[in-house]
Amino acid sequence: MQELEIEKRFYIPEEKIDKIRAHIIPNSSIYMNDFYVPNGKMHKDLRLRQKDDHYMITRKRPVKNDNLTTMLETTIELSKHEFDALSSNIKTNVEKERFIIDMFNRHGELDIFRGRHKGLVILEFEFKNNSDLLDFEKNVQLDLIDVTNIEWIAGGKLAETNFNQLKPKLTQLEKIC
Repeated sequence: MQELEIEKRFYIPEEKIDKIRAHIIPNSSIYMNDFYVPNGKMHKDLRLRQKDDHYMITRKRPVKNDNLTTMLETTIELSKHEFDALSSNIKTNVEKERFIIDMFNRHGELDIFRGRHKGLVILEFEFKNNSDLLDFEKNVQLDLIDVTNIEWIAGGKLAETNFNQLKPKLTQLEKIC
């Protein structure tokens, strides 16, 4: 399956997490574990994803090189056996718990990271089309840091680091925003 994904991603500093958690839809928790496949490039764009008891391989590539808001996403479903075989030797993973939230009459995805990235929290909103995105940008004031186009916090790059390495960059980001 191939689809165009239009999204915005926001970093949530520790002092704002509880305010966002208040918008979680009950029983919406999904465990996710992404393994990023080495491709010889700086940014890995092919991932094996476990989403509770569903497994897939997904490639996400930007439609425009300088803008990560709109991505072309291609997904193929896998069996657990295929997932295990393909992911067994990959060390670059990102583990998180995803919650669906309801804010501003919109559903978003709240990612609370685990494992090596524990402490990182990202809020993501997806949009039906560019008009929907423009309406969001015009009418929604989140008071959060937009990290959509910051590559070092995107999944493929995130998989190569840990929260202790991210923390100084996040602190700097908080200071300038």
